[in-house]
Amino acid sequence: MEHPPEIEEFNDRIRRAVSGNPPVERRIWVTSLSHCLRKTALSIYLNTYNPSKSWEARIGSALHGWLGEVVKGADFEVPVEYELRDGWKLVGKADAVKGDYVLEFKFKGFENKNSAEDSGKPAKNRDLEHAEPSKEWIEQINAYMGILGKEKGYIYIFDRNGLEFRVFEVPFDERLFRRFIKRAERVIEAVEELEQGKFPKWISTVGNKRWVCRSCPFRPICAAIDREWLLELE
Repeated sequence: MEHPPEIEEFNDRIRRAVSGNPPVERRIWVTSLSHCLRKTALSIYLNTYNPSKSWEARIGSALHGWLGEVVKGADFEVPVEYELRDGWKLVGKADAVKGDYVLEFKFKGFENKNSAEDSGKPAKNRDLEHAEPSKEWIEQINAYMGILGKEKGYIYIFDRNGLEFRVFEVPFDERLFRRFIKRAERVIEAVEELEQGKFPKWISTVGNKRWVCRSCPFRPICAAIDREWLLELE
């Protein structure tokens, strides 16, 4: 007996779950595309990526909820979804949408306000006065704008110590959005290779951003295949 395609797909999911081989969730989170694409592909393939479990995400959700309660006039934690190919979707949650504008709230601590001066480092992000949106934040809000069809967004940077804030305007960048979609497509290709028993060596690790590798659960895999220097990280 033939069943509709969506029922057959559901039935196949049941069979694979029973056999201990659950299907790969064909979703790529916006927040996972600003760092190591190899890590993103492995996380999807092994079903280990869950953005809601990180302590940053939990703090952010709590603060967004607080803002939603005390500040009216915007929709908070707005789901976004963008169709890619072969059933894949780019997904995420915009912190808030206010009319024609996407809003993102970032909470940073500036406990050591004099450390940058003492060490001779640039003043950027030494305190709230010098805080600036990171490249990753701009990429992500730009992705949300592209998916939601908005032309402008605002990044709010809050000082956790006093909840003062600064606001940064971010105009939509079509070229940056297309580059972001290309990253998602590279992740899809990598997951497809993993499903075929191949390792996506053509996706490099994050190079000198060792802080990403240091906490990565897949560091031993990359070290064994093409990044021996990762074994030196503690």
